[in-house]
Amino acid sequence: MGRAVIPVKILKAFGEWKPGDMVLMEDWKAKELFESGIVEIIDEVEKIIIELDKAIGDEKDNRPLVDIDETLYDRAEFYIYYLNRILENPQYLSPEALKAYLAKLSNLKSKYDDLKRIRFNKILKAVMLRPNSLEILSRLAPKERELYLKMSKIRISWLGEE
Repeated sequence: MGRAVIPVKILKAFGEWKPGDMVLMEDWKAKELFESGIVEIIDEVEKIIIELDKAIGDEKDNRPLVDIDETLYDRAEFYIYYLNRILENPQYLSPEALKAYLAKLSNLKSKYDDLKRIRFNKILKAVMLRPNSLEILSRLAPKERELYLKMSKIRISWLGEE
């Protein structure tokens, strides 16, 4: 998990929180408390899918990389984890709910993979044309920055531009 903030509902008293409180917490903490039965994750899958759709549209409409929300990948990954956890026990879901969760998971994964693929191709082109560019770095999510910098280093070394 990364640096995303996830909305949760407190189910059992924990620290200063009491049952029924709605709070935002880091994804790693939300995961641990969800696994422990202390919180319920507030489902924002549809919101993430809309954000992914918008980012995909922005990328398709623009030639250079566009700015991206630094937590979008982490939030998408969190909700993929969340849906997978729900689907681990399908016997507790109605047939309609099971179908809805499966559709959400499929859609979320598809959009997430599409965005990563589109941006990866643009990052490759950016490395070829402009390695180690601060302007490019400023448009990337943390995981993309790491990828861009590593590939830039390899490119510069390979071409003997050090």
